[in-house]
Amino acid sequence: MSIQNLIVNGGFETGTLSSWITTNTTIDSQYSHSGFYSARLQGGATFSYISQFVPVEPGERLEVLASLATIGQAPAIFITIQVFYYDNQSNLLENGLLVTVPGDQIPNVENHTWLENYHTTTAAPPGSTRAFIVINTLPQVETSDVLVDDVAVLVVNTNGAIGVTGATGPTGSTGITGATGTAGITGITGATGITGITGATGITGITGATGITGITGATGITGIT
Repeated sequence: MSIQNLIVNGGFETGTLSSWITTNTTIDSQYSHSGFYSARLQGGATFSYISQFVPVEPGERLEVLASLATIGQAPAIFITIQVFYYDNQSNLLENGLLVTVPGDQIPNVENHTWLENYHTTTAAPPGSTRAFIVINTLPQVETSDVLVDDVAVLVVNTNGAIGVTGATGPTGSTGITGATGTAGITGITGATGITGITGATGITGITGATGITGITGATGITGIT
């Protein structure tokens, strides 16, 4: 299985800085770690860098490789190598790598030696679509320029991309109902309330008038003796 370098023009063999986002950086055709060209980051009090976006998927780890050397007789400047993860809306998600290379560890190219760096990032977080690779100087007066060559970014994780979340499993059986707790103690019966006052007896109503005596009926006929 071939290993693909995600960086485009990582050896600068186009003789240009094409595919790179740079500042205070030029192409050097006099010295190289391999091939014919390298990138020369200006030292001193200026801020210099080369940077490039590469594709990445969530869960992937990247290995970043770069060869460094100083040029000139001034003290070497410090270099940092950084990786940032972004989503497809260009939102910064996380910093995946931050390495500082002390200047005194970077050899002088006049001695025909280079410092080869190998660093592994943290895993790309969910939502990641791009990684931003940055190699930059830390400005310091009266320091030498730094040559960078053979930059590579490789995917190093062996696990596949994070799969789709599986369907929710069936609901488990209902557990056994717990034992009924002990009944609480019956509270004390409250005191009987005071009997209310008997209401007053109502007034006796007026006696109605005596009705009219009816008429005496006629005396009947005397029967036969």
